[in-house]
Amino acid sequence: MSDGTRPLPLPALRRRSLVAGAALLAGLAPLQALHAAKPLEPDEEALFMTGTARPTPDGRLEVDIHAWIFEREHRWGLNTAFARYLGLNLKKLSPASRLRFNQRTALFHAESEEGKLIDVDFDGVPTRIAMPPSGKDGRSNLRVVIDAPRAATSQGSQQWQQFHGVTGPGELLHRFRGQALIVPAQGTSIISDIDDTIKRTQVRDRREMLLNTFARRFEATPGMAAYYRTLAKTPGTRFHYLSSSPIQLYPALSDFIRGADFPAGSMHLRESTTWRTLVPGDEDSRAHKLGVIQRLFTEFPQRRFVLVGDSGEADPEIYAQVMRAHPGRIDGIVIRDVTGEDRRSDRYRATFEGIDPVLWHILMPDTTAWPVQARN
Repeated sequence: MSDGTRPLPLPALRRRSLVAGAALLAGLAPLQALHAAKPLEPDEEALFMTGTARPTPDGRLEVDIHAWIFEREHRWGLNTAFARYLGLNLKKLSPASRLRFNQRTALFHAESEEGKLIDVDFDGVPTRIAMPPSGKDGRSNLRVVIDAPRAATSQGSQQWQQFHGVTGPGELLHRFRGQALIVPAQGTSIISDIDDTIKRTQVRDRREMLLNTFARRFEATPGMAAYYRTLAKTPGTRFHYLSSSPIQLYPALSDFIRGADFPAGSMHLRESTTWRTLVPGDEDSRAHKLGVIQRLFTEFPQRRFVLVGDSGEADPEIYAQVMRAHPGRIDGIVIRDVTGEDRRSDRYRATFEGIDPVLWHILMPDTTAWPVQARN
């Protein structure tokens, strides 16, 4: 609904027509969809990712919404089986570590729910919008234009559009609240990796990675939160956290970003996954990151970008590819060193060949100053 059509309160007939329309696009008969798509059951939940919202030229707001609908599984022994698959012995973990493991793995036991309906109510806007029926992966995505809210929620220098899920007339599901980061047309966007960039994960050591992900307290990498807070002081700066971690880790990662005092931002994680696809292949990770970055560049064509990652995986190569595809739009690439390679290494010489040396930086452990000056 980004064609300028003004959304209206949603009566039952209109909702049925929307569901039928979605079914036609999916190759299903409208009546089949009407019978197949159902509201959430009491034991089903919706998790809204933190997305983005874009002011439109006519003074309205285009909001990008991503929901995952699921039902938790509470069968005895699931955590033990999951731990065994990961190569972890729960009996050897401390009580605190076992509790963290249970909390962080809980959504990996959840079952994605297909054909579920949920509406969205926007704070400050008298509008209810129907999300498309969820797919096999439990995902329902929607981009919609709404009237500008009477007052957006502010967190520091950031502004947010708040909303919540609704499953029936007047029934507000406050535990399914979501929000979208309002991104102005101009300014600087920091696209930041998470693992080993702002959070110590040790991705290159599988056992340490799993322990740091599921059993230990999340630990911020030194200095990065302070760097980001300094960048956030520049008006118009926004943060977009990009990771190949699956959506099941969204609650824990959101708590980490808030608790470690990083600036709040939109979150772009991989689709809901299974135990066996917990660690993505190199191509899957690359495709996910490139896809999100391209979408942000397309949605915000007047903004400048800074790309921040680490040397443990393919961030340098991915960001160099983006730099070549979008010359003139990137103020800098910053790579946090975790592999002991300086900018004279064969890897960096090959990766950044032909790219202006002043545009890419290696953040060594002893670095005390942020190497990029964000533009106003």
